[in-house]
Amino acid sequence: MKWAVNYKRLVIWLTPIVLRRPVLITWLQTLISPIEMLHRLFDRYRADTDYRLEHNGQTCHLRGVLNDYFDAEQRRITITDAEIKRSTTIYMRSESRPTMVPIRPGAEIISRRGFGGADGYDFTINIPREQMGAIDMTQLRALTDMYKLTSKRYTISYYE
Repeated sequence: MKWAVNYKRLVIWLTPIVLRRPVLITWLQTLISPIEMLHRLFDRYRADTDYRLEHNGQTCHLRGVLNDYFDAEQRRITITDAEIKRSTTIYMRSESRPTMVPIRPGAEIISRRGFGGADGYDFTINIPREQMGAIDMTQLRALTDMYKLTSKRYTISYYE
């Protein structure tokens, strides 16, 4: 590993042989300890950045990230696509009476505003019911928002 540095050994190697005494070596290692801490922070940042670069908004990667953070042992969090609507509602403004009309294959929808599958969601994150209180929903949403595509909408549901 090109980033691995043993600072304790480096202090000994860079100290002249004439000055290598236990008290001086210990004092120099104490002086170098903030640099060791910064190096550990850099290693952690590099590992986190590599992890973020390895994962993207694909369903398999998003499911893996959520399971890594929230259910690493049993990996029960799943992601399913939303069901496509089989009908649409049309009505004349003057009547204010909605009518359900089935969508046939090859038929065009005149207005797509708000249409994106079931209830306007593109995918659903399924979480086991026993983890309902254990998972921080704010953290789950932030993690999902970081990896998903901007145009995708999602909902979270619990299952038995």
